[in-house]
Amino acid sequence: MRRKGILFIAVLVFSSIFMAGCSQENNDNIQTIRTFLENEFTGPNEKLSNILDKGIMSPELDAYREEAYGDLVANLENMVNQNNILVFLLVAHMNGYQLQQKNIDIQEIEDTQNNVFDYEVEVEYSKDGKTNTATVTGVINLDEQGKISAVRKNMDGFGLLDELK
Repeated sequence: MRRKGILFIAVLVFSSIFMAGCSQENNDNIQTIRTFLENEFTGPNEKLSNILDKGIMSPELDAYREEAYGDLVANLENMVNQNNILVFLLVAHMNGYQLQQKNIDIQEIEDTQNNVFDYEVEVEYSKDGKTNTATVTGVINLDEQGKISAVRKNMDGFGLLDELK
């Protein structure tokens, strides 16, 4: 009887440690996605506006992307080439808008082999004292290292882009 009690306690302790590790990994993944979405839907600030004024091929923009996104994404060059980085802020800048994320909801999609998360961002966009709100949804995949490997925006994201034009 005593052996069963010790075995039960050992299993319970191991399970708790394992679950705590998974929970921390999930929290880290959600924080990575949250930071990415905050970067995408807040601004452009003065620093980014000055950089964008120099053109989208400027070395300063490359450095900005590396600083803001380098630790978050698996392959920065691919993400840039696939228009997954700074697209909303670039269009907002070109048309005189400011973006502010108001609410971010991130949910892990269960029963997937990879780290796949749904996201929903409520974004305020303002210009000339007028403010409107749009919702952008999509899916983000993370690789084994917890870096973003794919971003898929749903069609509502293109609605925000249309509003910013």
